[in-house]
Amino acid sequence: MDGSSDLGKVQRMAVAMERLSAVVAGFLLLVNVGDIVLGIFFRYVMKSSIIWTEEVARYSLVWLVMLGAAGAQAKGDHMSIDFLAPRFPRWLKKVSYVARMGIQAVVLILLIWLGGKNVAGTWTMKTMALGIPKAIPLMAVPIGMSMLLMQLLLQELHRPSDGGDRS
Repeated sequence: MDGSSDLGKVQRMAVAMERLSAVVAGFLLLVNVGDIVLGIFFRYVMKSSIIWTEEVARYSLVWLVMLGAAGAQAKGDHMSIDFLAPRFPRWLKKVSYVARMGIQAVVLILLIWLGGKNVAGTWTMKTMALGIPKAIPLMAVPIGMSMLLMQLLLQELHRPSDGGDRS
């Protein structure tokens, strides 16, 4: 296999990951908004609250944010403070880029590991209103951060080898 076909596969995987993230996050946004509207309707129009709407809103929002992070990474929509790096000499840009990528990877791996440990201890606990295992909403962190790490790695594999100099 030649390098260009490998790059094409990596790019297709990155695009597929971004689309999956966007579709799932979009669906969860619809669930979240629909749930909130349903809760408001029942509380103020029907004068009767549905007990589970608050939990569905909270958990769908958490999942939306965690799964949507990979799509935001692909589009470059995560916040960054870059007023210094563009002024660096080329060698320092490369060093700062490698340091930034390393820190991101370490933080994501820690979040995946610690999130997984947290999930493992909560399968027997139930949520108050829905009565589902507490692990289900907590799985958003390790799953979302795994997708974010995968997107970060796919982008790094697809990035031209310019040493992080994107100016």
